[in-house]
Amino acid sequence: MITIEEKLNLFTKLVYEKVEKENRIVIQRFEEEYGKILSEKKKEFEEEASKLDKKVKSEIELYRTQTLSKAHIRGKKIILERKNSIYNKAIEDVICYISENKSRKEYKQYFSNKLISIIKNNDIKEANLIVTRQDWDLWGKDLDKETRLLNVVFDESVSGGFILIDLKNNFKYDFSIENIVDENREKIGEKLFAML
Repeated sequence: MITIEEKLNLFTKLVYEKVEKENRIVIQRFEEEYGKILSEKKKEFEEEASKLDKKVKSEIELYRTQTLSKAHIRGKKIILERKNSIYNKAIEDVICYISENKSRKEYKQYFSNKLISIIKNNDIKEANLIVTRQDWDLWGKDLDKETRLLNVVFDESVSGGFILIDLKNNFKYDFSIENIVDENREKIGEKLFAML
């Protein structure tokens, strides 16, 4: 004979089994339904993470490229500034060298021959000759015959050489040291940087 207690135990066991079976079915349905959603969401998150990873890598590469490019440009700028500094110093040194060596025979011959050549080749009759007093005393006085029609104007701002202004033809011949050096800047620069 079955006692009440055994019946209760049996009944409890059956209820538990039934609840457990129902729970298993609910859990299984839940896992099927929400498991699919979870796996889809997981896949979406992984894809999004991959996109973000690619984007971040792309941005890092872009930043690296820009930084290298800026560094390269800055380096070139520094080199160019240094070259310009050397070049400008060399031009100043050339002008100083010529100015310091005015007493040399070559200086006197160059400018006196250049002035005579311009006067004769261009049939200049009336002109202003702008020159420093030092240069005039050095080479201009020897040109009395050729320069008697010239109005000599002393200008100490001209560092050497001369400027001839043809009044009849309204033309300026600038053979000052600064202008000669300036006209030959490119050649001076090429030779200077060939030596470097």
